[in-house]
Amino acid sequence: MKKPEKKKKKNWFKRSTRIVGMDPVSFEEWWRVKINRIQLISISLIFIIILFLFNYLIFSYTPIGYLLPENIKNRNKQKIEFTATRVANLEKRLIAQDNYISNLQKVILGEVSIDSIYVTNLNEKTQGNANLVVDTTISNAEKQLDQNIRENQEKLKGTNDQLFDHLFLYDPVAGQVSQKFRIPNHPGVDIVTKKDEQIKACLNGVVLHSSYDDQDGHTIILSHENEIISVYKHAQKVYVNVGDKVTRGKAIGVVGNTGERSTGPHLHFELWSDMGPLDPLDYFSFGK
Repeated sequence: MKKPEKKKKKNWFKRSTRIVGMDPVSFEEWWRVKINRIQLISISLIFIIILFLFNYLIFSYTPIGYLLPENIKNRNKQKIEFTATRVANLEKRLIAQDNYISNLQKVILGEVSIDSIYVTNLNEKTQGNANLVVDTTISNAEKQLDQNIRENQEKLKGTNDQLFDHLFLYDPVAGQVSQKFRIPNHPGVDIVTKKDEQIKACLNGVVLHSSYDDQDGHTIILSHENEIISVYKHAQKVYVNVGDKVTRGKAIGVVGNTGERSTGPHLHFELWSDMGPLDPLDYFSFGK
């Protein structure tokens, strides 16, 4: 009884099927195919494998794969992580910039002396919370500050072309330089000019500070590209307010003799970058 069953199984696999194509009118045969079940199963498996490979290539190496829900989810996750990282970096930069501007204003307005400033905690500085502390009794700190400023000046000499690469500077006034740039006691230049001479913005920028100070009189501070700051002191009149946008060469005030530190009509002009004060005579001719 067992042998006939085996024969039936073998016969089932070997059983052939004929597929014929013919004319529906004349019944003339066009073509015929004779295939057994083993061949049919083999062809079906090959077709499935080819179909699988084709789909894999389509979804892996063509834009169609981007439409899959899993890929969309992964891309959205990557975008969220990238955006979160950029926001965190921008927050750190804003905190550092706010601290830099705050400290710069303290120096410019005379609240602290530039030759007696030192950083009290290196960890606070790396976290964007560097504070300016005055302590005139610490001579080592003064020496270190002076050395750091001089080193920054040397570094800036090699990066001047990049710093002002696409910027066109405009002389704030035309006149005679009465006192030159000197670190750390005089981080700017004094220009003696004729009475009622207008003060011009040296670059396009935004008014960061505009007020009167007992020491420096009417003071204007402008913020420019590449983290450049320009300072104008002892003005007789001021034409701008905080937040105003100014263009290169625009009149922002009038030369004067205001403030206790002024001994005659002149403009005290300073130029700062994120590395410290710059010598204006390296960039301006002041009408010469």
